[in-house]
Amino acid sequence: MDALNLSRRYRQGLADPVAETQAALELLQPGPVIAAVCRERALAAARSSSARHSAGQPLGPLDGVPILIKDLLDLEGHVTAAGSAVLAQQRRPARADAAAVTNLERAGAVIIGKTQLNELAFSGLGLNPHFGTPPNALNPDWVPGGSSSGSAVAVARGLAPLAVGTDTGGSVRIPAAFNGLVGFKPTNGRVPTGGVTPLSPTLDTVGPIAPNVASAWALFQALAGEAPAPLAAREGPARLLVPLDLLERSQPEVRRATLDALGELAAAGYEIREENAPELTEVYRLYRELGPLAAHEALALYRGLIEEHGAEMDRRVVARILEVAGRNPLDYRRLLTERARRIPVFWERYAGFDALALPTVPVPPPLRREVEVSDRAFFEANNRVLAHTMLFNFYAGPAVSLPLAAGVGLMLASRPGSDAALFALARAVEGVLR
Repeated sequence: MDALNLSRRYRQGLADPVAETQAALELLQPGPVIAAVCRERALAAARSSSARHSAGQPLGPLDGVPILIKDLLDLEGHVTAAGSAVLAQQRRPARADAAAVTNLERAGAVIIGKTQLNELAFSGLGLNPHFGTPPNALNPDWVPGGSSSGSAVAVARGLAPLAVGTDTGGSVRIPAAFNGLVGFKPTNGRVPTGGVTPLSPTLDTVGPIAPNVASAWALFQALAGEAPAPLAAREGPARLLVPLDLLERSQPEVRRATLDALGELAAAGYEIREENAPELTEVYRLYRELGPLAAHEALALYRGLIEEHGAEMDRRVVARILEVAGRNPLDYRRLLTERARRIPVFWERYAGFDALALPTVPVPPPLRREVEVSDRAFFEANNRVLAHTMLFNFYAGPAVSLPLAAGVGLMLASRPGSDAALFALARAVEGVLR
C-alpha cells in the first residue's frame, strides 16, 4: 500500500500499525533482496505508533509506516555488511543507529529490515556474488540496478511501501529507473551521512526510493530530520534544458521514451530547450585525465582491506577501486579543486532554467547474462549505466528519476539547495506524464 494512503487509514482508524507491520514482516526473508529482518524492534516501534494514533497524536505522515533501509546504514545491534562477505565476518554489530535512521524513527517510521546491495556500493548494475543478486521486479532477466538494488526491488515487489538507499554516482536513481520507481538524490549534505559506510565522502548522499513523488518527499523530509510539511504545488509550467549531446548518445528506445515524455510536457505548456551542455561531458574528460573521484576516495578507505582480503571480495569492485592506485596523489587534489571551481559556474550558466531534463540512464537495463559473461562486458555496461547520473553527484545538486517506459527513467536535476523546488517540479511532471 502507498505510504501516504496507509498513513491516512491509520488516522481514520481503518488500519493499525501493529497489524500492518506484522503483515510486512511476514513477507521478509533474508536472501538476495533482504539482508536482515528487525522483527522485535519493528513491533516495538509499531506498538508505540499505534498508541500515538489512538491518542490522535501521530508524529507525521510516516508514523507507523514500514520502511526498509539499505545495509550501508548502521542499525543498532546489526552488522553493517555493506554487501561484503568480508565485512560481514569482520565487523561487530553497530552500537548506534545511523543519523538518518535516528531521524526516521523520530518521525515515527517503523524500520522492518535492511536490504542488500553490491559490495561497498560501488557499481551501477547491482550484482552481488556473495549474497545473491536481487531479481529486477519488472523483468528478472535484467540487472536490478545498483547499488541500492535490494531497496528498489523490495519496494517494486511490494515488500515495503518505502525504502532508503544511498547515491554516490547514481545508486538511488539507477535502480529506481530500472524497477519503475521514483528515486531522489538530495543536495550533498542535506541528509546526514553519519553512520553510513562510506564509499566517497565527497559524493555520498542518502535518499528515498518510493512509488511516487509525494511519498518520496515525505521520506526525504524524515531522513533530513525536517518537520513534515506539505509538498508545495508548483505554479505554472517550467523551463527545462535538455542536454542534446547526451540525449543523442542514448540508445534509441531510451531516446524515444524521453522524447515522447518531453512532447507531452511541451503540449502541457512547458518550455523545452535542447542544446549541447559541454560542461557535462567535460566531467568525463576530467575523470579520464585524473581518475574518478569515487575511486580515489574508496582507495584511501579500503586499500588495507583489499591488500589483506582482496581475493575474497568482488574482483570487479576491487578492480574499479585499484584503477587509480598508480596515479599521482596530486590528481585527487586537482579533482577537488576543479570540482569546487566548476560547480558555481555550471549552475550560473543554467540559472534561467528550472531544471535539466535527460534520461536517467542512457541505455535500457542490461541483461544479467550479458554482463556476467566477462569482466570487460561488466565494466562497459557499468560505465554506460552510470554515464548520466554521476554527473550530478559531481555537480552536487539534487536530482530525481521519474518512471517512463519499463526500465526507463526521466531525470530532472537542479542547483544545490533547490530540493523542495525540484520535488514540486517532479510532482507536476509526474501529473502530466501519468
